[in-house]
Amino acid sequence: MIDWNPQLYLKYKDERTQPSIDLVSKIKIENPKSIIDIGCGPGNSSQALVKKWPQSKVTGMDNSPAMIEQAKKDYPDQTWLLRDAVNLDLERKYDLVFSNAVIQWIPNHNKVIPSLFSIVNKNGALAVQVPDFKTMPVNVAIEKVAASSKWSSYTDGCEELLTCHNADYYYIILSSLNAHFEMWETIYFHELESHEALIEWFRSTAMKPYLNKLPREDKKIAFENDVLEECKKSYPVQFNKKIILPFSRLFFVVYK
Repeated sequence: MIDWNPQLYLKYKDERTQPSIDLVSKIKIENPKSIIDIGCGPGNSSQALVKKWPQSKVTGMDNSPAMIEQAKKDYPDQTWLLRDAVNLDLERKYDLVFSNAVIQWIPNHNKVIPSLFSIVNKNGALAVQVPDFKTMPVNVAIEKVAASSKWSSYTDGCEELLTCHNADYYYIILSSLNAHFEMWETIYFHELESHEALIEWFRSTAMKPYLNKLPREDKKIAFENDVLEECKKSYPVQFNKKIILPFSRLFFVVYK
């Protein structure tokens, strides 16, 4: 498994952090003593939690050594754990379990969400944000290129590594928890400098599993170029020469 690239991920730090800020702003619990940020990445999402509840114990957890090292470097006074979300300590409870743009990398959300909710203390909450990536034109472009005869021998199965569902799917899961919950969707419109910037954005996230399968740097570049040409069909150049990236994200907060 090729590790994540914190520097590339943080190139769009403000855009990636805003959903965390928005999710935190909707959580209706006061003064949680213990918070875990599951899939904290380089720690940017955790800062929204620290800012709102400075007296709380905020723990960041991620399975990427590079991301955790970056978090330790940037925020040395906070607690960071190198651990996979699928191997949670179900005996440890928290007042707030927070997960921003993480569970799309984990299958079986019908099991993952109840598992996360099980480690929430009474009167606490589970707060989650899931990118609605599967329906985005950039993902359609990636999957189309990956399925072509030119690339399929390398990338077969990569499309299954991202798990995203619609609101109806999550509504059924949340309703089964027999708890009060709120669910909403927000579309962010990101202004990018070019189509190349669009590729750069997803190089560190959704395109990463595909690039990891390619054996040489020249093939990675060629794959990106093919995706770039497909994306040009769906993301028109604006009057000011920039590109608009609409990005839909689903949020929910469940209270115990």
